[in-house]
Amino acid sequence: VNKLQSLLKHRLGLDTLEYEIPEHSNSIKYSLGGMTITSFGVLVISGILLAQFFNPTPERANSSVHFLMDQVYLGWFLRGIHFWAGEILTITIILHMIRVFYTASYKNPREVNWLIGVVLLGFMTTLMFTGTVLKWDQEGYEALDHFLWVAEKFGILGVPLTEKFSPGVPLLSRIYMAHISFLPIVTMGLLGLHVFYIKYHKLSAKPGETDAGRMIPFTNHMAYLRRAGIGIFTLICLLALTVAPPLGNAPIMGLEVTKPPWQFVWIYALENLWVPSLIVAPILIG
Repeated sequence: VNKLQSLLKHRLGLDTLEYEIPEHSNSIKYSLGGMTITSFGVLVISGILLAQFFNPTPERANSSVHFLMDQVYLGWFLRGIHFWAGEILTITIILHMIRVFYTASYKNPREVNWLIGVVLLGFMTTLMFTGTVLKWDQEGYEALDHFLWVAEKFGILGVPLTEKFSPGVPLLSRIYMAHISFLPIVTMGLLGLHVFYIKYHKLSAKPGETDAGRMIPFTNHMAYLRRAGIGIFTLICLLALTVAPPLGNAPIMGLEVTKPPWQFVWIYALENLWVPSLIVAPILIG
């Protein structure tokens, strides 16, 4: 058995994981990035399953989600997992960025990786937004309406994001394609690059210290991340079992009665300061 493990380890390149990292990495605050990746993985797998039952047309989108919730065996649970994985991902990625900023882990030589993290936050937020739109209830319709208002303010640059770009294809169908192809593919690529730079530059020392301190094998940290990932997945399942994700009926065009999801409240507020604020905000974060 040991010989087989050794052969597989060498041929699969698993021996590259046998390097040392600071012991303080085995803590919740230094594992938030791993928890985010766990939630993203749950989103990808549950999303693939959800796609089998979703009809991405304005006429059928909302009814197909209701069919999933009411008629498909455990469909309500599957959608709950997808929804709550997104909610937890949003929380963990925000906490992760706060931790990186607080511990000054974004400073030399890690500035590029910080910017990659900021771009990842943007892509994750866009995935959350497109997912909100796809259920095509009143909340989703109003979210898209706000988005189109912003896109139109950018003139010709915003045209590819509106119905004018491809009048023969419903905008909802194009959003669906972005949600299941372009956005997750680019996000996974950026995640891979992000993890590569973490390994390349190594984990930073604790705040106020220059030495990394006691070192442990990375495989120990992987075991810690595995336990944290199981905890995150268990929490997602418990929430899916007890709290149903919001879903309304098909939208009434021209009506605005819903509040935006909590992730987008700040963006809606910036509309009062007009579009320049939407341009300045990412620059300030970066």
